[in-house]
Amino acid sequence: MIPPLRALAWLGLAALACAPRGGAATPAPARFGKVAGPPATQSWLRGKQSVGDAEVLAVEAGVAGDRISSLLEVPEADCAVAIARATTSVDDVDLFAYGEDGAVLGSDEGSDKQPALLVCPPHPKRIFLSARIAAGHGLVALGAQRVALRDAERVAAAYGVRYRPGEVTRRMSVWPGLDERLEQHRRELGGGWIDLRRVAIPLDARTPTRLSATVDAERCLDLLVMPSDEIIALDVTLLDADGRIVGRARGSGRDRSLVVCSPTPSAVTFELRPHLGIGLAIAMMSRSREGTEADIDPKALRLELFPTLGVERERERRAAELSRLGLPGGRLVATGALALGQRKSLTFELPAGCSRLDLVAGTPLRGIDAWLYADDGSLLASASGPSPTLYACARGGRVRLDAEPVARPGPFALELRAEPGTPKSLTEQPLAASRLLGRMVARGTIGVARRVGAVSVHPVSATALARQSLMVPAGRCLDVTGAIGPGAAGFEIRLVDAEQRQIALGRGEHSTSVRACASEATGGDLVAELRTATGAGTALVTAHLVDPLAPGVADTPR
Repeated sequence: MIPPLRALAWLGLAALACAPRGGAATPAPARFGKVAGPPATQSWLRGKQSVGDAEVLAVEAGVAGDRISSLLEVPEADCAVAIARATTSVDDVDLFAYGEDGAVLGSDEGSDKQPALLVCPPHPKRIFLSARIAAGHGLVALGAQRVALRDAERVAAAYGVRYRPGEVTRRMSVWPGLDERLEQHRRELGGGWIDLRRVAIPLDARTPTRLSATVDAERCLDLLVMPSDEIIALDVTLLDADGRIVGRARGSGRDRSLVVCSPTPSAVTFELRPHLGIGLAIAMMSRSREGTEADIDPKALRLELFPTLGVERERERRAAELSRLGLPGGRLVATGALALGQRKSLTFELPAGCSRLDLVAGTPLRGIDAWLYADDGSLLASASGPSPTLYACARGGRVRLDAEPVARPGPFALELRAEPGTPKSLTEQPLAASRLLGRMVARGTIGVARRVGAVSVHPVSATALARQSLMVPAGRCLDVTGAIGPGAAGFEIRLVDAEQRQIALGRGEHSTSVRACASEATGGDLVAELRTATGAGTALVTAHLVDPLAPGVADTPR
């Protein structure tokens, strides 16, 4: 008899029988240890044809996103089969195995509640198992069985193990054009991205497959799905933590992609289902680099997760965040409700100089588009988002704010905070100033408007280059941000050295940012070349010295 496999995180639970997917019996296993338990507590685990081979390591109750985990010791010459089973109220369970160094040893993210994994040599002595509830709620049991190497395939077949060790990695490594397609997708999307997760998942037209993920606060998550040739017309749906549909992915040929952003940490689920076919897909998740969210192409599909609090609690949360930046409490300008399909207009007095206007949304309001106009009808600022912020720089006077909801009606509050100590050039070019400040705050370059620094003013057009000389000290980086006012579109900043070699290039509809870094030994002189794609107007440009490790745009051309 094979010696027992020891569960390090043993919780004192009964060694309940866990049934394989099929009815085939498995070879007699090595036991973790056996404790008798009342049959009534075992019925949902046993299934119709239980063989009682796998030992239960942990049983927990949970909802979507919760995990049940256990740590095992497995002799280096043996294999281990890990399984998870759930009650009827749980719709989908995923199962993962990790080494102590964090290496992924296996995963089963199929759309069912009977996942199974096979881990065989070579593997670390200790294996961390984790079962995650992908959909539904209820009890989930995590079990494992130690298996001799010669019996591994037979046991894996009995428990319905989808992938053998290393199979998913091999499939992804030979997937044609995987890295090239991801790079092309990121160029089209804009912004900066960090690889988060790549997984091969089974797809079946008869049932959806679900992937769970978490979107960090003030960050975005990108999903790109590449299906195999057997899959026809793939649908990818984004669900929020409550199971509500937020939106659906956009197609680019056979591939599907979407970007989801959130003001607060949020759990999401991607539901994938083809119209026809059974096959595989590679799902690639990427997280936005901090401060690059403003660089995402506005034409790309970008879904926003929205606040789930009432207006007053959202105001308190925002006030606490802004107080840490040294901003005073906001003056309440107006409150009310936005109706779907209607644009609401508010008139009020704007103080001279720069001000921050916060449109605070409360549940169930879903997204706001807002525009701020001067008394003569000229546009001063515009913004969109879950609770958008507008920066208004003007000589003061009566203004009008127009706002309308994007997807759902709901309550709102408008707060005004003065931003003193800003350059005079901002009030002389209000629309460009609004775009400049909005971009710098969104990227984390500055937290408050008074830190905008020296601002240069340049006439720009599509038919001539405007230039500004810059210098990067040794061992430092220079972050350059610019924005244009009315009359032009498609703004570009190109940094070149003394030999006219390109150092960095940034493009945006009305604003953009670039960064150049110098080595520890030498600094250098640079020239920023400014132009527009269409029209002529005025640009505001500012440059900030930043640490090389500070978040921001990539240091190489996009």
